Amino acid sequence: MTPVEREALLLLTVDGELDRNWTLSQEVTTIGRWEDNDVVIPDRWVSRHHAEIHRQGIRYTLRDLGSKNGLFVNGRRLSGEVLLEDGDQIQVAPRYQLTFVDAEATAPAFQEQRGIQIDAEARRVWVNGQELDPPLSNAQFALLQVLTNHPGQVFSRDDLIPLIWPGENPQGISDEAVNSLIRRLRKRLMSVDAQYRYIFAIRGHGFKYEPPG
Repeated sequence: MTPVEREALLLLTVDGELDRNWTLSQEVTTIGRWEDNDVVIPDRWVSRHHAEIHRQGIRYTLRDLGSKNGLFVNGRRLSGEVLLEDGDQIQVAPRYQLTFVDAEATAPAFQEQRGIQIDAEARRVWVNGQELDPPLSNAQFALLQVLTNHPGQVFSRDDLIPLIWPGENPQGISDEAVNSLIRRLRKRLMSVDAQYRYIFAIRGHGFKYEPPG
């Protein structure tokens, strides 16, 4: 697959939670409040036609369409247009944030692989060939490594606690602490691949990792 055939993604988070994503396959992708946009964000803060992303091969530029409340990229108000880079955060409203995922943000060794790859020695993680940056926290990395080393195996919360927090008193680590860690890790993975969960909850038993396909 050539770089031109690969397409960038736009991820939407609402109140910090991943909501949905769009493939930027068109020459122009429009963003706004009205239903005639490609990316519809139903918030009064957002203008009817707020912004647009232009694609030229593997390059993507973002333009403000004279929006009333402005467009912010990585915390700075956009004036004119900007060339998007992998991981850019696009703020269109207080509750809504878009993340640009570049089609070329891949590690060559994993470029054609789908799923999760881990370099345990370097503590690096790739999802669908894209490296997670910033890196996972120590607890997130330990959890992911345990689950991916045993695909399909269900781990209870009691199983996971000593593997994630060795040396800690298990009585001092609540079920909610494990649940919160699962949610944060799943969110990091889905920020790259929003179409697959990777970590599945088995009601009454625990959690397991299932590779895609």
